[in-house]
Amino acid sequence: MTEPRTVLSLVLAASLAACSDAPAPRAPEPPAPVAQQPAASPAPEQPSLAGTLKAAAKDAASDAVASAVDPSKWRTSTSADDATVVEVAGLRAPKPASWVWTKPSMQFRTLQYAVAGEGDSTKAAELIISVFMGDDGGPLDANITRWKGQFRVGDAAPEAKLSDKQIGPMKVTFVELEGDYMAMGAPAPRKDFSQIGAIAEATGRKVFFRLIGPKETVEANRADFMKMIDGLMPAD
Repeated sequence: MTEPRTVLSLVLAASLAACSDAPAPRAPEPPAPVAQQPAASPAPEQPSLAGTLKAAAKDAASDAVASAVDPSKWRTSTSADDATVVEVAGLRAPKPASWVWTKPSMQFRTLQYAVAGEGDSTKAAELIISVFMGDDGGPLDANITRWKGQFRVGDAAPEAKLSDKQIGPMKVTFVELEGDYMAMGAPAPRKDFSQIGAIAEATGRKVFFRLIGPKETVEANRADFMKMIDGLMPAD
């Protein structure tokens, strides 16, 4: 007969054997990585209604200017034309017959006239007319600064006398200067010169008028210059 202690030993041994044969517990698996979704591209910015209307208005205005300005239809006065009229850039104005057409001597001069001095050929002045389309020729301030730089009072540029007026649809800016004048390409400055300049802003172009010469000659022709500018009108 088996002893109780022996039976207990056998039961414990069997239990331990059963536990050792059981599979070891598995470690918990890490969570599966979540796939990263690409960031959505921002939707393209749509132009505002106000911006669209503004751009359309600007394009329409440009088209209107282009259709209204046709340089191929403009006449430019020659020595064979009426000596009492100047025609340029689609504009016409009166002038004294004594202002004589001469061939433009420099680039950017569309027309040029000799203005005789009183009884002295050395006192002659000249009328220079230049035409620039659109923004060509630069802003008005830059041109005024350039003109001032051609004159000297002592060692400094003179102050310009500025004024403006409305002539029909055009704004006209007047620029007056006095001093020693250094023309482009001149070997030395010329004493006691003056200028009456007028910049007419017409549709799609600017027309520059400059009466330059000895002060006494310019002053003697001031009234005729002003009459010419006041008389500007469309040539059509």
